[in-house]
Amino acid sequence: MKKIAIYSVALVFAACSNQTANTEDNHEGHNQDSGMEETIDTVAIKPGQKVFFKNLQDGQEITLPFVVEFGVEGMEVEPASVPNTDKGHHHLFVDQGPVPANKMVPMGQESSGYFHFGKGQLLDTLTLSKYPMLTSGSHKLRLQFANGLHLSYGPAMSTEVNVIIK
Repeated sequence: MKKIAIYSVALVFAACSNQTANTEDNHEGHNQDSGMEETIDTVAIKPGQKVFFKNLQDGQEITLPFVVEFGVEGMEVEPASVPNTDKGHHHLFVDQGPVPANKMVPMGQESSGYFHFGKGQLLDTLTLSKYPMLTSGSHKLRLQFANGLHLSYGPAMSTEVNVIIK
């Protein structure tokens, strides 16, 4: 019985290690000339790619509830799943800085000001019930784009506006 348990743990460990390696390395195919695998960088930024707020400007005064619209150019919005080159989804941060490239966007930390839109949403309604930190006064709203595994595209695919909540 002990051998079966040890063998089962080893299989689970091997499967998890293999899955982690596959998602981190993100190999797309083999190089036919050398037999070596090519690694595709799913967080690389190309000229002309950017993220922006469609209906907010820096210094704008807003009253809650407020529908905020997310925009992106040069990339495609898709639900979170697997990392695809030039694809991803939005994250809205309240009073937070950008997440460095290839680092995971904090998850499950809405109370700290990190909100995920992993279903590919292009807007959200700012309300005090969902965003209790948006009290009257000045706040920074940051839009951060990340790939299908929530790995940030970094500051190059992030933008920030200062808003005044009335």
